[in-house]
Amino acid sequence: MPTHYLIDTYGCQMNEYDSALIASLLEKNGCVPTEDPEEAELFFFNTCSVREKAEESAKARISKMKFYKKRRPWIKFIVTGCMAEHLGVRLMEQVDCVDYVIGPDKYNQIPALLFPRPLAVNKKTLLRRVVTGFEYSENYLGEYAKLSHPFSSYVTIQRGCNFRCSYCIVPFVRGREKYRAASDVIREVEAARDNGISEICLLGQTVNAYRENGMDFADLLIKISEIQGIRRIRFMSPHPRFYTEKLIDVLQSVPQICPHAHIPIQSGSDTMLQKMRRRYTVDEFMRILEKFRGNNPLYGLTTDVIAGFVGETEEDFKATLDAFQEAQFDAAFMFIYSPREGTDSAKEAESLTEEQKQERLARLVELQNAITLKRNQQMIGRTEEILVEGPSSKNPNEWVGKTGSFKKVVFASENVKPGDYVQCHIDDIRGWTLRGTVV
Repeated sequence: MPTHYLIDTYGCQMNEYDSALIASLLEKNGCVPTEDPEEAELFFFNTCSVREKAEESAKARISKMKFYKKRRPWIKFIVTGCMAEHLGVRLMEQVDCVDYVIGPDKYNQIPALLFPRPLAVNKKTLLRRVVTGFEYSENYLGEYAKLSHPFSSYVTIQRGCNFRCSYCIVPFVRGREKYRAASDVIREVEAARDNGISEICLLGQTVNAYRENGMDFADLLIKISEIQGIRRIRFMSPHPRFYTEKLIDVLQSVPQICPHAHIPIQSGSDTMLQKMRRRYTVDEFMRILEKFRGNNPLYGLTTDVIAGFVGETEEDFKATLDAFQEAQFDAAFMFIYSPREGTDSAKEAESLTEEQKQERLARLVELQNAITLKRNQQMIGRTEEILVEGPSSKNPNEWVGKTGSFKKVVFASENVKPGDYVQCHIDDIRGWTLRGTVV
């Protein structure tokens, strides 16, 4: 009988890709996936550490699943991802049902750890293992993630971060930057294309910092755009410092690259940006946006921002509100500041209460909602190419897809299927969602 595995994934797109990579490693060893906890023998929890709440949620989920282990004591609980690297052996002390703790650079050791005999789990063995630490040479060359989507796929090209933003735990759990060989990236994209994938999203902690053997991120984007059958290219997560003139030119001139850029601002105050160690000013940030919107006023721009950073004054926060007014982002991921153990910001006493931080976040959300509505209204009357994602969750007789600028559109049609590309006239807005008609 094959061994069944189940993977719970928390956090960012990098974790989604890594879960698919782990799935591929398991299936090479004869395992089969299941969504049924009653059937699973290997429970993977691929975790996030970017905020303390993410770790607490993952630990609560693992503890809740202990019920299955009590009934079948031979099953294994394996924690992977950033929380595994962050907590290491401490995680086993905090959650006593965990059998293995495996960091992001150690996934290639999973088969040897779990399968002492080929295609079998040793149900008599209750050994617990902690396998963490950084391997600068580990880029999983030749190991491609299992495709979990019929037409769109993530491909990781870069891991780790050389920045030391004062609030961020990522460098402590992912290590310094390393870049995957371009030839291996191309082979994975081609393999995905051969299996029906037409949209690729390139991933990295600082994805646009990519460099390998004289090739930079712009060069890699051009190489991928030359692969027949790849119609859309996206990427996450970039850093403003690496939006070079060359890269911006490529992003705007290569038709396969979607007209959407995610550019994290984090704060609209130069004082806060310096304290965060972000390595750019608000003026430098705005000049990047001008280069995109100068040629295409409807170019999709999204961002990340932290409200209530340690030491943030009302003047600093108002500068962020002003920056949002000037930038006119299409959407934003907005969070209150949450101190993370081990970071420099966590060593400083906070000047704001949770209520004050929440109040500032609410003001920022209200502003961004109004801007998003205004930006969406500018789409009415246009005809856009839509990548069909699937039936609408609210009405199975309608379909939902996205524009190249990453805007969701709902439309009615009887002659489409997921993965199709259709031309859609944008007619209206309901809530935050564009409504259209296939033309």
